Amino acid sequence: MGWIAPLDEWRILIRLFGPPRIVMAEAYGDDTTGARFDHSLLDNLLRRHVRANGRVDYEALFDDVAQLDDYIAAVEAVDFHALSRDEKLALLINAYNAFTLRLVTEHRPLKSIRNIPSRDRWLGRRWRIGDQLISLHEIENGWLRARFVEPRIHFAINCASIGCPPLRAGAYTGAAIDGELAAHTQAVHDDPRWARCDGNILWLTKVYLWYSGDFTQASGAMAGFAGRYMPEVAVRLTVGEPPRLRWLPYDWGINALS
Repeated sequence: MGWIAPLDEWRILIRLFGPPRIVMAEAYGDDTTGARFDHSLLDNLLRRHVRANGRVDYEALFDDVAQLDDYIAAVEAVDFHALSRDEKLALLINAYNAFTLRLVTEHRPLKSIRNIPSRDRWLGRRWRIGDQLISLHEIENGWLRARFVEPRIHFAINCASIGCPPLRAGAYTGAAIDGELAAHTQAVHDDPRWARCDGNILWLTKVYLWYSGDFTQASGAMAGFAGRYMPEVAVRLTVGEPPRLRWLPYDWGINALS
């Protein structure tokens, strides 16, 4: 069973303890003329060490940590401002995931990413993207959410937890970012671990709960966004019978191979 709470109660909890509410806006227009960035180092790592179910072989990844560091060094050297809009988006998603992988390798063995002290985890301003020293929290909220109208990022960035939508077994690319995000978001909604519709009950990952404002900005309602990927939900909305929302349990255990 998932978690059930009255609507007003969870809104209060999110306001007090959840991520900041962001008004999404496009900061980079539709610029397609900028420079490109090569993500092949990360792509090779992800294809070798991420399984189809999203689990990560961290032990094998640790043996390849030099290659991960090479990719991180390339991100540190990038001229971010010279990149096109889609290249910026792909870089930020990939950088978030690469930094998180590096964080896990630094603290292995690890039962949960929440076992890492907060100052070293999401709030630690220790990562560099070009000339910007930044934290994971800032990448997600100050850059990805605030500078793009793109709620699909919540299914693309990965917090190294079993409950998180799965890490993609490949890097995102500026040239194909829209299709890559579409395919991965669809795969998440096709998997009952993160979304399922039981009659008039729509069970969703708590990612929807925590970032409800982003999904409602994009589609007017959380069910409306889910309905883009779940035909049975779309039908209910079309006939004026919106499903009731319920939340699937979220497992903070590390997303390592069992």
